[in-house]
Amino acid sequence: MRQKKLHNFEKSLLENLSKIKSINDNKNIIIAISGGKDSMALLYGMMKLNHILKLNLIAVHVNHHIRKNSISDELFVKEFCNTNDIKIIIDHLDLKTKLKDMSIEEWAREYRYKSLYRISSNYNSCHIMTAHHGNDQIETILFHLSQGTGIAGLRGIHSERDRLIRPLLSLSKNNINDYIKDRSIPWFDDPSNNDLSIPRNFLRHTIVLPWENNNSSLVSSFNQISKNANDVYESLKFSAGILIPQLICNKENDQIHLDEQLLKAIPPYLLSIIFQELTLLNGPWRRHAHYELYKFVADSKIGQIYKLQNKWRLLKDRNEFILKNEISIEAESFTILPDTEICIEDYIFSWQSYVKKEKYNSSKTSEIVDVDKIRNKNLTLRLWKKGDRFRPIGMKGSKKLSDFFIDEKIDIFSKNKQWLLLDGKRIIWVCGRRISDDVKVTSKTTKLGKFIFRK
Repeated sequence: MRQKKLHNFEKSLLENLSKIKSINDNKNIIIAISGGKDSMALLYGMMKLNHILKLNLIAVHVNHHIRKNSISDELFVKEFCNTNDIKIIIDHLDLKTKLKDMSIEEWAREYRYKSLYRISSNYNSCHIMTAHHGNDQIETILFHLSQGTGIAGLRGIHSERDRLIRPLLSLSKNNINDYIKDRSIPWFDDPSNNDLSIPRNFLRHTIVLPWENNNSSLVSSFNQISKNANDVYESLKFSAGILIPQLICNKENDQIHLDEQLLKAIPPYLLSIIFQELTLLNGPWRRHAHYELYKFVADSKIGQIYKLQNKWRLLKDRNEFILKNEISIEAESFTILPDTEICIEDYIFSWQSYVKKEKYNSSKTSEIVDVDKIRNKNLTLRLWKKGDRFRPIGMKGSKKLSDFFIDEKIDIFSKNKQWLLLDGKRIIWVCGRRISDDVKVTSKTTKLGKFIFRK
């Protein structure tokens, strides 16, 4: 039987899908469907093309339960898919999971994608198709401009990213409206789309639609802006990849030491991308973050710290910058028993209560001590805190640990992660640095023990 001639919308959709080579790697395709015009046009178009594509189409509807009548959208989508023999999965969100500092729109978007990815994983991590179109691209770029996100924001919506594919980005809202009308495709209207208090709705109704009516090439122009911005961004990432090995002086104890002079010579935006690559924080940065970071690198004084996202911290040290992810430790202290090992973060500590005499070893990961000078059967391991004092080996009196750190030129990151071994209230080892004179081995020592603190 002769196939019906393809609509222009279907031709464009097929052409865009032909550019995605990986689409044939997994015949399962999830289509996110809200019931609105955009997603219904996409689902209907995929149904009409499936005699060519031969894919297993799976419609997924996420009910956010934000509106009281959201069940109507769900029932509409169910009925359409059942009538057209399309597998439909309904997932439900709970508004109680929204954090206080999140807008409803942010929460809905984040948790909707979580649902889609989770369901995709049940189908061999197949592609997820959404109905974002050219007008959405315009709105996104304008929204990002209003937030001051720079080149990264001008990239807008990606046509492909991870499992996500968006094959309608080259098409306008008018193209979708024409297709809906020509094919008599049913759809369900969400009244919240007319709420101008929502930033994207404001952009859509007051700026994009009137602008598009006076400029028929608006969608293609913004898609070109997106492509150009992406080319620039990838060029900057390429440059960052070349510079990063030259910037890194040393990597130790989960700290990255960066060359001060070279870092100060890098322009603001490229500097931000370098730190995004170093920290793997590739999401959008807050407004003015690029210049705040640049100003810190240019003007900071020794000991000052700049807070990046996700607990990443940048310290201005004496002649370098130190980057570290400060992960808090839940427990304040750990009890250490003789002849046992304990794991703390990336370290292993052990107390060997009896060892034979060893040759001198310059390694600071272990120390030989006089066991008889240890007063307690249980020792304590904890982090350094302000006011701590100890008696360094060879010294008659005690010394503030803060002064010891200054003498040893220990940076603030290392200081805040410095572990101490205590015998009661006595600090007997600044782990990995200096043993206390209280437990040193002498000519009168009869029983040797060993402390080990290593990665």
